[in-house]
Order: sequence, then C-alpha cells, then structure tokens
Amino acid sequence: MESAKSDIITGTELYNLFKDFNTCSLSYVYKGIFNATLTDKILSLAETNMNITEETSKTQKRVYFVMVESLQNITRHQDLNQSEENHAFFVVQNKSGEYNLTSANIVDDEKIEHLRSSIEKINSLNPDELKEYYKYVLENTGLSDKGGAGLGLIEMARKSGNKLVYSFDKVDKDSSFFYFKTKITAHTGEENLSDDLRNEKLLHELSKQNHINMIYQGIFTQENLKSLLTMTEGSISKNDDISYKRKVISIMVELLQNICNHSAKLSEVSIGSPGIIVVATNEKGCFIYSGNYINNTSVEVISNKIKKVNQSSLEELENLYSETILKDQLPGQKGAGLGFIDIKMKSGNDLKYSIELYNSDYSFITLTAFIPY
Repeated sequence: MESAKSDIITGTELYNLFKDFNTCSLSYVYKGIFNATLTDKILSLAETNMNITEETSKTQKRVYFVMVESLQNITRHQDLNQSEENHAFFVVQNKSGEYNLTSANIVDDEKIEHLRSSIEKINSLNPDELKEYYKYVLENTGLSDKGGAGLGLIEMARKSGNKLVYSFDKVDKDSSFFYFKTKITAHTGEENLSDDLRNEKLLHELSKQNHINMIYQGIFTQENLKSLLTMTEGSISKNDDISYKRKVISIMVELLQNICNHSAKLSEVSIGSPGIIVVATNEKGCFIYSGNYINNTSVEVISNKIKKVNQSSLEELENLYSETILKDQLPGQKGAGLGFIDIKMKSGNDLKYSIELYNSDYSFITLTAFIPY
C-alpha cells in the first residue's frame, strides 16, 4: 500500500486504497479522540457487519470482547491535549472470517519495559496456563480505576486464542507509539493473519500525511448509516461551529445515500452496497471522499449530471433542483441528481469526480466534497 503524498486524495489513490482493502469484507480505520459515544458506534458498526456476513455467535462474542478491551484501553490512556499527529489510532479488518484488530496510542517510555514483559509472559503461556495466570493476577493485584493490572491483556489472549502482536515506535525522547494487534480466527490457534504490523503502520502513516480521521470500506446499508454519521461528527469535533457540523453531516448523508441507493452490487446475493468513505480534515476544512461501483451504461449519464451541476450558478442550481424533484417523482425513477445539487449548494464548491474502468460491465466512481471552514 502506497501513501498519498498530498493533503488531497486523488480519485486514483482512493480507488487504489479500495482495491487494497477489497479482499476484506470490512475495513475500518479511525484516528482522533475516542469517547464513549464513538466507541459504541464502532462496536455497532462491527456488529452490523458481522450480522450481514452471518458470522457465528461464538466468533461475534470473541471479536466484540476484544474490540471493547482495545477501545477502552485507548479511552483510558489517551491524552486529550495531544497534537493531532499523536492522536490514538484504531483499525479493524475482516478477511474471510479472520479478524485483525489493532490499536495504537502514545505511551511514556518508562512504561515500555513493563508492557513488553507482560505481553511476552502472556505469549509464552498455553491456554491452561493463561487461565491460571489470570486467577493469580486477579488475586494478587486486583482492579484499579485504570482497569485490571494486565488482566485485559490476558483475557484478550484467551479470547483470541492467538499470540499478541506489538511494537514500540519512538515519537520523541520521552514517548513512543504502542502498536498492539489481536488476531481472531474461526478456530483458536489458527494464525493465518500477518504476524507483523507493516500494513497497520502504513495505514497510520497514510492517515497522518493526509489528515485522515476515518476510513470505512465494506457493505453500506441503511442500518449502519447512523453509526457512520456519528463517527463523522466525532472526526470533526475540533470544530465547535454547530452550523458547520450540520453542513458536513448533511453532505455526508448525501454521499452515503448515494452509495446505498446507486452503487452496483456486482453480486446478486450481496446484502447492501459495497463502497468506501473517507473523512479528512486540515486547516482549510473537511474533505469527504466516497467511492463505489457503477454500471458502465450509467457512466455517461452520471458524468453529465455532475458536469451540469458544477457548471451551474446558485440560481441555476435552485431551478435545477426543482426540475430534478419533479423528475424523481415519476414512477420507477430514482435519479442521483438531487444529491449532487445538494452537495454543490451546501459546500459552495464543485463536486470533484473520477471514473476508473473495472471491467466490461462496471466502473468505479470516486466523489470528493470539500467543505471549507
């Protein structure tokens, strides 16, 4: 996976990112400040995805437990005053029922040796030994307001059935990024996922270089839109302007609905629509990127709609909006033109797009909306 080299992600770069993720039925990346509301929505999104893919109840419980522990660990130990560069980072990916859950947050270097020795100790034990070790730690150290003294790590190893993967990357003279990955496979002991953190570190670097707060690749349904909207609101939390947040959320709704209602599925049996959404913020404003498949027969029609919207003045857009509403009320019609008009009017900027040929039947369209502060 190659990192984009500018603050603006091009359509080709977004398509390449989608293709990098496309072997997974779910890829979710978040960088920023974590709170209870955001954590609940991340868990809800994962739960919805596991239901769509008909994951077994046993696997769902294991994934859910490890995600809760990982996210609680971030919220307990994150420094709310840290710079954007050092914000906590969380990744969840599912490839054929193999879940890869990774967290990253800043730790003081003085804590590294204790963390390393704890994880190495846990990794050296078999399942029966882990069970006894959990009892020993519970009886001898108990709980504190920061959680169990290593109990969470032990339980994550027990629930996942695999070794814990970790790394410490130096940030400055006093602190490091603590990367921590837990792998959950259909059967405990199956270690088919990567044992290193190269992909996660590339994703982290990509998100820092392009000021990315959130990436979601997977199936889009009406059920998971609410969770995605809450996460979007969290990703722009540094801007306290309520009207600005509403504008961003409104544009996000249009892009999400566009994927849900107009994305080509490529499979008659798939539930929902496949696609990708990315939210990035910098000192100029918020960028929302979306991508999904479309039928090649629709390429010219969609291109012409976007071009017409981009070339129209505000007054012309208002007239075009009224015309499109009347057209969309006709039986059997479900035009995407209204969403394009709405995005242009609310953002005050042209809607950028690119279309990449996928095969003889489908193409991949990327849309970029910029909402300035």
